[in-house]
Amino acid sequence: MSDFMVSARKFRPQKFNEVTSQDFVVQTMRNAIKVNKIAHAYLLSGPRGVGKTTIARIMAKALNCTDPGDGEPCGECGNCTEITKGVHPDVVEMDAASNRGIDDVRAIQDTAKYYPIKGKYKFFIIDEVHMLTLQAFNALLKILEEPPKYLIFILATTNPEKIPQTIVSRCQRFQLQRITINEISDKLNEIAKQEGVNIDERSVFLIAKLGDGALRDALGIFDMAVSFCGNNITFDELRGFLNLPDKEIYFEISNRVISSDAKGIIEYFEEVSSRGFDLMTFYNGVTEHFRNLLLVKTTGSPDLLDESEAVKSMYLESAQKFSEPQLLRLLKVLFEAESRLKYSSNQKLLLEMLLVELTRVNGEISDLISVIEILRGSKKKLDEEITATGISNTQPTESDIVKKLKELFNVVEYKP
Repeated sequence: MSDFMVSARKFRPQKFNEVTSQDFVVQTMRNAIKVNKIAHAYLLSGPRGVGKTTIARIMAKALNCTDPGDGEPCGECGNCTEITKGVHPDVVEMDAASNRGIDDVRAIQDTAKYYPIKGKYKFFIIDEVHMLTLQAFNALLKILEEPPKYLIFILATTNPEKIPQTIVSRCQRFQLQRITINEISDKLNEIAKQEGVNIDERSVFLIAKLGDGALRDALGIFDMAVSFCGNNITFDELRGFLNLPDKEIYFEISNRVISSDAKGIIEYFEEVSSRGFDLMTFYNGVTEHFRNLLLVKTTGSPDLLDESEAVKSMYLESAQKFSEPQLLRLLKVLFEAESRLKYSSNQKLLLEMLLVELTRVNGEISDLISVIEILRGSKKKLDEEITATGISNTQPTESDIVKKLKELFNVVEYKP
């Protein structure tokens, strides 16, 4: 049996001060513990991998710790150690995704009748609580409203809008935020140093960005990278391992779009797709690329982008080639195709059609604008001609206008 433990578990925070990006939640809970103002139910909501279950466990340790300090658990007493290992009899974790029925909630009610065995409080941590059935929620209402003094519920969810308001109103609610790329990068560098792994900054940034605000996801990618690259992770190896398109690919696509080069964009896409990139990943990359261009064009600065300084300068230069209306039209075309692409049985064909459409959409608008300008010029010339003949002194009749139009456009009336 292997002793290996994934980084997300090995480096899970064990104290409040180790939690990343959730300062408001952590500070509120620590203060509540210090002044002994503990609520009977908490609702932690937020995206995946941001620390909901981790904070719930730390809360359980802090309140049952035999030697707490400044609202923090000691991490060394028997209660802290058992909670960390997941074997404490007074801290019950339940996955509502697989235990979602009324019988499961009744089991909680039966267990809640008994006083804590070792600790001061009995905790029920219910993960993905939004998965409970309506009947299960109704059974949970009474005990949430009037629980025993020793009982604390911590509900965690990624979809708080699916929880009945009667449940939400009985809890103190905390919204956890996504973890920033810089904070994930700092954590990755810290873990890499502890594990003796050499990793360059571009690789750290790429892994942090792929984490999409979830530290757990980023650590999972880090573990895979270590397994593939060993203790020396380089950007080129990592990019090849993950099989991700380069940023240069998207800039090349946008260059062909602005030049209306349909032939060139199809040939380039064939070259790119032959590398085996996931087509949905490629589509999302193109969409994000034009979104980034729109942000830079609108704000005049690349500071809002989660990119390296070198890539930001590329966006600043590329954004000058587009106007805001052009980028808005391109993004509209891309978003309208999203659902079709997701469920298409021939994604490559649909992507080829989409790329050609991107090269045409602004060209067609330009052609239409040119036609409008020609018509405006013709109208102006017609007005001048009518004024020169003196017709403008009175309201021109329909026959006068028709006659002048025939003269202006050299129309010869056919007489059989």
